[in-house]
Amino acid sequence: MKKLLYISLVLPILLVAGLNVEKVGNTLADIKSVKVGKVLKFFNSNKNINLGKKLKFTSKEKADIILFPKSRSNKIVIVDSYKKLQTDKNSIGAIYLKKGRTQIIFIEERLKKNGLTLPDSYSKHLLSECQINPMCLLANI
Repeated sequence: MKKLLYISLVLPILLVAGLNVEKVGNTLADIKSVKVGKVLKFFNSNKNINLGKKLKFTSKEKADIILFPKSRSNKIVIVDSYKKLQTDKNSIGAIYLKKGRTQIIFIEERLKKNGLTLPDSYSKHLLSECQINPMCLLANI
């Protein structure tokens, strides 16, 4: 009886506590290259997250952006934690869960450096390098 009660309480929480795949897919689909007509290709290292509807996926070697890499990469990456975003300078953004909610963050300077843009409607997802790295403020003094 206790097991049944436990399962009935925990199961709904586990079902809800995943990434909002539709929100993530829409956001990634709206990343554009400044090169006119260039369609960005992605590689997803995490096979548990199915983002295949709006994005063009390819092999790791041909991809422009690697999602959730398991190891360091020289390509542009989107990582799965805020901490990795702070430490990995090849990452342009992070997509992760915090308190059961999908968090999407992009670093404005890193997007520009890599020739990528997001529409103005995504301004709430954009941070500056100084917002995630306080040492940036000291460098500007």
